[in-house]
Amino acid sequence: MIFWAFFGVRQKRHGESDLVKLTPLQIVVAGILGGAVFVLVLVFVVRTIVQSHGATT
Repeated sequence: MIFWAFFGVRQKRHGESDLVKLTPLQIVVAGILGGAVFVLVLVFVVRTIVQSHGATT
């Protein structure tokens, strides 16, 4: 539920019903986890690209 809202692919009426069901803690935790996953994926992609071009860490 929060995952789809994070990407904005839910219909408006479903999003409004989600706001009634979700607590602020759930939204904050989902945001932190989503942000952490995003950063980790970026770090992985950058490291892979840098290593494929012969640079060492």
